[in-house]
Amino acid sequence: MKIKIGDKVFLQKYEVAHILHETYSVPLSFMRETFPEKSERFVMNGAADCFRFECVYKDPENIKWIMEQDWIVDFDEYAKMSPDELYALCERLYEEYSKGIDEFNAKDDAYREDHYYDDSDKFEKAEHKLSSLKTLYNYLKGETKFAFPRGYKPKP
Repeated sequence: MKIKIGDKVFLQKYEVAHILHETYSVPLSFMRETFPEKSERFVMNGAADCFRFECVYKDPENIKWIMEQDWIVDFDEYAKMSPDELYALCERLYEEYSKGIDEFNAKDDAYREDHYYDDSDKFEKAEHKLSSLKTLYNYLKGETKFAFPRGYKPKP
């Protein structure tokens, strides 16, 4: 998830790990800002560490890129929903995702081979967004805790 505060964007450590693990095209400046020292490593210590909004991005190119990625859930956009509204949204998104997979699988072999990487990327991003929304749902129900940036107060 992401939170934009002024001229900065904060990402949860889980989000950054996901971006680094997948083969997304990211701006070089994103890598430089994630790893300002060449010898740095990205470490997460357990599940609670995943939900810390402690990766800060200030470079305008990075902020633009992060905000354009609609598969990275914007905390402020979705946290204003009730748990029931968020659950209903997740059900709709899951139906769209399942329909897309079924349609892809119904295509002929030549189509699937030609479109495998693009469609796989699209489906993986949809899965990731659904996973993040589920985590947010659990947060709204009080079942998951987030560590927010210093001074940030989630809106009730």
